[in-house]
Amino acid sequence: MTDLPDGSVPRSNSEIASFHAHVYYDPNATRPEAERLRSWIGERFAVTLGRWHDVKVGPHDQAMFQVAFAVEVFPALVPWLMLNHGRLSILVHPNTTNPRRDHQADPIWIGPALAVHADRLPEEAALEQALLPNTKPLLRP
Repeated sequence: MTDLPDGSVPRSNSEIASFHAHVYYDPNATRPEAERLRSWIGERFAVTLGRWHDVKVGPHDQAMFQVAFAVEVFPALVPWLMLNHGRLSILVHPNTTNPRRDHQADPIWIGPALAVHADRLPEEAALEQALLPNTKPLLRP
């Protein structure tokens, strides 16, 4: 294994237990678009759809719902979200043992990046495994 220029070694993908996608919307302007996207996701992917949060929650400054998914779902879901997010912003982050780093240093954004207050998250936490999907996809991605 080759060291990086700063002397560190590359991190392993095995650190990632699962992923979250936070889909942000405006309750007054883009909630219908978020509802449609959520429905499309549920029809196509084996994911766990989180509750609607029409107000700020945790480190998130805007209304959102979460999509939890297994590592194996990433290659199909994330490109699909890139093509189908419309006017919505989506934060996709790994779930490791460091939620603060996951949200602040290691995420990817689909659409415009928004403020996330990762300082409100712990630097250490138990590894969160992917939840059992609450959907039975009906369509292909």
